[in-house]
Amino acid sequence: MIMTGIRRRLLAHLTATFLIVFGGVFSVVAAEEDAKPADQKTEAQAQDLFDFTVPEGTPEEILKFATELQRRRPKLVSREEFIDYAVKTQRALIAAGDKILDQKTDDETAVKAATLKMNALTMLAANQIGDSPKEALAAAIILRADDRKAVASVVEPLWPRIRVYNAGNMKAPELQELTDELVDAAVKAKFSRETVGVVSMLGDVLIDKEMNEEAAGLYDRLAKLVMHSEVANAELLVTRFEGIARRLRLPGNFMSLEGKTLDGKEFDWTAYRGKVVLVDFWATWCGPCIGELPNVKENYKKYHDKGFDIVAISLDRSRDPLEKFVEKEELPWTQLYEPEIQAGKGWNHPLAQHYGINSIPAAILVDKDGNVVSMKARGEVLTKLLEKLLGQ
Repeated sequence: MIMTGIRRRLLAHLTATFLIVFGGVFSVVAAEEDAKPADQKTEAQAQDLFDFTVPEGTPEEILKFATELQRRRPKLVSREEFIDYAVKTQRALIAAGDKILDQKTDDETAVKAATLKMNALTMLAANQIGDSPKEALAAAIILRADDRKAVASVVEPLWPRIRVYNAGNMKAPELQELTDELVDAAVKAKFSRETVGVVSMLGDVLIDKEMNEEAAGLYDRLAKLVMHSEVANAELLVTRFEGIARRLRLPGNFMSLEGKTLDGKEFDWTAYRGKVVLVDFWATWCGPCIGELPNVKENYKKYHDKGFDIVAISLDRSRDPLEKFVEKEELPWTQLYEPEIQAGKGWNHPLAQHYGINSIPAAILVDKDGNVVSMKARGEVLTKLLEKLLGQ
């Protein structure tokens, strides 16, 4: 259904977002799916992911349906199935909101319907599902013009984000205007968490649309503004923004690596020249990282003798689980870890800070000269790139 072209970040974001909505229904990891008999159907598969048809009826009856829909707790096996279920749910909630708004109701009921619809649309738009960003914007424009003040006000807290989610569809002047507006708002609010979050959403949308230079420019601008401000956490924000901009400009350029290995030795990046290397930011607590491990192992086994190697940067909070995991899984490649810096704060690894790593796994492939050829070297992408760079 919706899986074509969905990126790793989208999977992670959708899973995290819908986990909040559904209260943690997605409890089965990918490893369990692999162990499942091929002919065994999940509850969701057996029931075709339930009936999402919005019933005819009074506003009260439709709201009851929406409430029951949100309370469902199906057992789902794969992330693909989970996302499919979650998107169908949001679509049903949008349809429920529309059916209520098409009827004559009191203001309170209309507000509930508008909130139901806009929250669902905004969630889909946040993850760039189909044309949902445009749908959310069109719906927001209509509701903002509603004669009922209470109904129109439903859109206001969502309006900045809805516009951000449409950034990839904007022409340069409009995008620049939105960027200026959001940056100015962040400056006036002294880079509050909320305003920084909205600007970061804009950066994410630009990255999803492969507008990396535009996104890097945005983070450069933020870093300079924060640097000359009196914000309490200025140094932390500058490091974060500069790191993200640096990472976005990696494709086609040399990637520097330094640090200490898990056994306490100084890491020598020059020793990897002449090899194709996967630079893998990961952690033992990261489900998607562990889910990708079989693919990484298989490629390592197939291509290591042909010049493929791996340098993993662990973002674990303590050394003990990392050492145990490496030993248990018999991982032969280098692990970089800074115990003094990362104790209790795994994300503080200097390389994670340097490259603004804000989600894992972050799998970056570099060629024999150390230049980055892919920022998304996972799954089939990794395999195909290794076939191209190192042969069958």
